[in-house]
Amino acid sequence: MKHIVRTTLGVLLLVALFAAAPIAGAAEGELLVDGTDYGGQSGCIDLGPNATRKFKNNSDRTVTIYMNVHCVGAASGIISARGSGTYTGSSMLRS
Repeated sequence: MKHIVRTTLGVLLLVALFAAAPIAGAAEGELLVDGTDYGGQSGCIDLGPNATRKFKNNSDRTVTIYMNVHCVGAASGIISARGSGTYTGSSMLRS
């Protein structure tokens, strides 16, 4: 009987841990940069040479724009989910 109770409690604990853990995956919704849709891409995205661009974030994630490549240095802009704006940058991080 003790073995059944321990096993049941162990299984319930694992289920609770997996239910509470965030699930990583593709971002939902479009992310438009000067009309180009970056779809469900996440992580650091290279935009090419440093330039002023129009961003429309129709996704469920925050986007941070960087003046430098590889999403390093100070951010030049942060766009919340469902937000938009015009920012200068050469890379963006969608998290």
